[in-house]
Amino acid sequence: MIALLLAAMSADLDALDQAVAHCDRSTANPAFSAEAGRRSAFLLQTYREQEAIVAARLDVSQRRATLREAGAIKSADEKKLSLEEAAIEDRQRALNDQRMLEGIRQDTMDSMRRYFLMNCPAGRTDK
Repeated sequence: MIALLLAAMSADLDALDQAVAHCDRSTANPAFSAEAGRRSAFLLQTYREQEAIVAARLDVSQRRATLREAGAIKSADEKKLSLEEAAIEDRQRALNDQRMLEGIRQDTMDSMRRYFLMNCPAGRTDK
């Protein structure tokens, strides 16, 4: 699923890069104007995922504390909690990777926008 999403995003950037190179305003302008909304949606999505990760960490921590207070933690319980913590860490790494890719994407979009604004006068199209 993520690979398909990344491939689609890459294809979108490739198509936009071609539109910018050819000063194709009908393709480039809508992509640039939709970018603010897309960035906002990404930030909300990652914020919600980070909240969920923090809530999951707190839940595991509270369950571990409860088990400690009740006496010795059984190895089965410890293993279950350790596996949950590992899954949470995997979610955090994936979220960090998404943030890194989004930063690269934003830099790319900003560079294309600057190039487009500097090199494509309003009346010029190279189709």
